[in-house]
Amino acid sequence: SDIVDAVYIPLPANMRKHWVIKALRQGKHVLVEHPVSLCSTEYIEMLEEAKLSGKFLQDGTMFIHHHRMDEFLQHVTSEEKFGQIREIN
Repeated sequence: SDIVDAVYIPLPANMRKHWVIKALRQGKHVLVEHPVSLCSTEYIEMLEEAKLSGKFLQDGTMFIHHHRMDEFLQHVTSEEKFGQIREIN
């Protein structure tokens, strides 16, 4: 569909590659979770397809955008609970 710009593929990693490549070939940006795949060969294939299609393949989508992430960050950056943060690696 031309009205869909991106798809979220929440399938387990062992089932993802087929659908990721299919979506990229249809001209869609693709959002997935960690791990993107179970082996580097599959991951590289997906990255190459994304490059060929000119579309994004983004991982870790749900975790970073989940409302609990804000709560978590507020909790761990609380000086009253943990003191002043001096360095993050």
